[in-house]
Amino acid sequence: MIAKPCIPPPIMEKYQILKRRLLESHVTKIEVMTDMNNRITGFSGEESVMNFHLEPISNMKFQIYHDLRLFYGNYYFQIDILILCAYFALVLEVKNWARDWHFEKVLHQTMTDNKGKLERTKNPVFQARLQAFKLREWLKLHNFTGIPIQYLFVNSNENSNIIIQDDNKYKWNVCNSEYLLERIDQIDNEFKIELLDEKEIRKINKLLLTNHTPENIDLLQKYHLSHNDILTGVHCPDCDHLPMTYHAGTWKCPKCRTQSKTAFIDTLQDYFEIISPTITNAEARRFLQLNSPKMAHHYLNSANLNSTGSYKSKIYHH
Repeated sequence: MIAKPCIPPPIMEKYQILKRRLLESHVTKIEVMTDMNNRITGFSGEESVMNFHLEPISNMKFQIYHDLRLFYGNYYFQIDILILCAYFALVLEVKNWARDWHFEKVLHQTMTDNKGKLERTKNPVFQARLQAFKLREWLKLHNFTGIPIQYLFVNSNENSNIIIQDDNKYKWNVCNSEYLLERIDQIDNEFKIELLDEKEIRKINKLLLTNHTPENIDLLQKYHLSHNDILTGVHCPDCDHLPMTYHAGTWKCPKCRTQSKTAFIDTLQDYFEIISPTITNAEARRFLQLNSPKMAHHYLNSANLNSTGSYKSKIYHH
């Protein structure tokens, strides 16, 4: 059962907003685009594992969760994919890098091949092991103990290879995505004692989904941006161009000629996502590039937003 499906996390929408609302020449634009593309690549790898490689077992005894983020200790920990059944749990750390992976026996260092040059990187097996440890401790806090929690690094990129010595103790914790079902079957055959009944699995399922907290990053703070760095104006719903021009209740795109009477709604969403969860009439006029307080009032009310206060002190809430 797909208990938590694979959908793009909210942070990816924020990156898309920031992409269209930063000047191409902005000093931070390259860094923002690099980080966004890395997230897109990572999500694509997880999506291929979830929707293709794990699809054959999605209707069996397994509960499958994508992108769980849980609080433990003083911090959150994140699991790319979790597989749970009555006998064991399996944590998957998924990487979608177009580089070969080299796992060394001495010191257990991990290297990736970047255009013929080996560069040290974080060991994804240790990352998976750490998430498995934190999950075990998190479950203990909720009175679930004794569940074997296995872990795997899954390489989801078909253009990269895994190079690991046969006597490396972690060789069973590494696999390419096409071998994942075989590895799950092997683990399944190792554990024959049923530790969780259906009621307990339902309880864990509820705990996981209730306690999942999506990542919420203030991108302006992360990249040291101010409101003045953010381009204003209603953006085109078809080509993302901004600003659209406004005339007689309609926004028109000068680039692709799209016309819309409701494009302002997505633009207000941009404001709420990366600037503030509240907006005033004056702020709306600036962001929508409207001259009239009356027009701004009309469009804010048309967006069906909750509000507090009245007249000039009125504040609209996302």
